[in-house]
Amino acid sequence: MLFVALSLGCGRGQQLGDEVDLSDGALPVLRVPRAPSPPTIDGKLEEPVWRAAARTAPFVQPRSGKPARGSAVPAALRVAYDDTHLFVAVEVLDAQATSPFRPDEEDPQLWSRASAVELMIAPGPFDDNRDYFELQIDVRGAVWDTRFDDYNTPITSLPDGGKRFGHQDWRSGVERATTKDARGYVVELALPFASLRTRRVASAPKPGDIWRMNAYSFRDGQRDSLAWSPTLGQGNFHKASRFGKLHFER
Repeated sequence: MLFVALSLGCGRGQQLGDEVDLSDGALPVLRVPRAPSPPTIDGKLEEPVWRAAARTAPFVQPRSGKPARGSAVPAALRVAYDDTHLFVAVEVLDAQATSPFRPDEEDPQLWSRASAVELMIAPGPFDDNRDYFELQIDVRGAVWDTRFDDYNTPITSLPDGGKRFGHQDWRSGVERATTKDARGYVVELALPFASLRTRRVASAPKPGDIWRMNAYSFRDGQRDSLAWSPTLGQGNFHKASRFGKLHFER
């Protein structure tokens, strides 16, 4: 795990791509290629795997699906995979990205005070919200991760008045690195499929398989946030029926 404050290098494009309008409810789809070799997780995105990876359009407004003009967190992501890991890189054009959390803190509440990205992953083609995972990584590389049995379930009240969201004893085992420059930041990660086993999906995806996933960028207590696939008011960020689709290819 690294935090490196330097130029984001040649892996960083001058823009995130052509904006899209997803207000019609269509779910975005990514055709995810196999990585010829695993990337070095250093936040620089310089390897061939990232040039060949599947890329999303720029994220949209979560509730409307409209292009995110005026947001402070424009973002897009890239995805690839191999036999053991899902590789994800999120580029966020947030020039003022900050976080008060240390990279080694255990489950800091990133959504409350950090500039960060969030992944929701539901292994398999299912959209019923059973057995899914949440992973947040901030601009400095701090991680908050958990798993849920069902939609926002369980949520447990604690004696100190706080709450435990999902099964926070779950650990994703994610390897991650971030880089930051004057234009924004990159989060690069390798997530082991072994940590994503569920009662219905107990193995890594094979060519032809479909998994469900959504991704978000946010800051300011999530008052400014964008989504790969918009929720369109059908629930919060956890709504699996609004997750996009990953089609794993050869």
